[in-house]
Amino acid sequence: MKTPTSEAASTHGGAVRSYTLRLYPNPGKAKEAFGILLEQRAWLYEFVRQHMATGEETWTTSTEGLGWAANRALRRARAIVKAGRSSSIATGNQFNEPRCLPLMGDGTVEPSATLTFGYWVKMTPGPRLPAKSHQGLNKALRAGGTLMNTAEIAVDRKGRLSARVFVRFAIPETRDTGDYIGVDVGVNHGLYTSEGYQGKSLRPLLDKTKAKNAERRRQGHVHKLQSRRSACKQFLDREAKRLVASAKRGNKTLVMESSKALGNLKITGSIGAWARQHLGCRVSYLAEITGVAVREEWPAYTSTTCEVCGFSHKKNRCGTEFVCRQCGAIAHADALAARNLARRARGVFPMAGKNIKAAQQTRESRLTLAPQGEGA
Repeated sequence: MKTPTSEAASTHGGAVRSYTLRLYPNPGKAKEAFGILLEQRAWLYEFVRQHMATGEETWTTSTEGLGWAANRALRRARAIVKAGRSSSIATGNQFNEPRCLPLMGDGTVEPSATLTFGYWVKMTPGPRLPAKSHQGLNKALRAGGTLMNTAEIAVDRKGRLSARVFVRFAIPETRDTGDYIGVDVGVNHGLYTSEGYQGKSLRPLLDKTKAKNAERRRQGHVHKLQSRRSACKQFLDREAKRLVASAKRGNKTLVMESSKALGNLKITGSIGAWARQHLGCRVSYLAEITGVAVREEWPAYTSTTCEVCGFSHKKNRCGTEFVCRQCGAIAHADALAARNLARRARGVFPMAGKNIKAAQQTRESRLTLAPQGEGA
């Protein structure tokens, strides 16, 4: 069984995490389930196409007399169009008619009374399909999670039926401890913290996936190509778990780069901003269910501002090397960014527009307070 698909969502009742279960229907039930999913997707295509053709903001489509499949497809079509338009507003890219829509349906899940299968998933409407549990879901339930009765039935990449079930966790109370750990993500070092922790580089993972895909293309196995992000995401998931556990033990608050600022970054370099966003989402979720406070700070100028004299200039940084053009201080740019994020959370990071003036005042104050006999 593969590692379960996970995603977090905040609700009024707590944090919700999803797990993917493999379904094992007999041939008759599998045929019936596929027929229901195909019917819903046919209606989904029709409703999305009609609404995109009209260009109207409000929905005027009616499903009166069309049956339950049309009703559920209309609700899902509204959600797809709404999400697409919200993304268009946020990114500035035009939202066009989707070319591929999910083969997905709704259902409920309940524990099984036998040991052969762990759960039964009931399509709404449709047959009851058996599902086997796995270690990830069992661990979440032992940790205090509560299995919700809703489920989503879908078809995976190999054409097999699967169900996504949801587990709700109670959110413990969190508070800002005032003791901060700044975190910065980069390609040369996957993770840097203000406490000196240095993660492994993401570049070997990217190069290894690239080489594998090149070999698969050469052999004609195009359907087995792997995303370059998959291995990096797995690595960042492990780093996020280690980071939250460390903050929990030390009763500290994590300081991450602002998700809003990362969403506005241009896609440049080997990883762009998705690695930082992925780590931020994973850390936020894990911290939420473990009671660790997370604070977001604006990351501007954190890797180009000297922590010794406060001088900020874009030429202070060259790749991963930081050399202050005013006082000569040397540091690793990613490590400096992590420490400056923690300083910004404490309120001691200089203002971007006043860095030069602040540096001059700092030097003057040091000269004023210097003992007699020490030259300027």
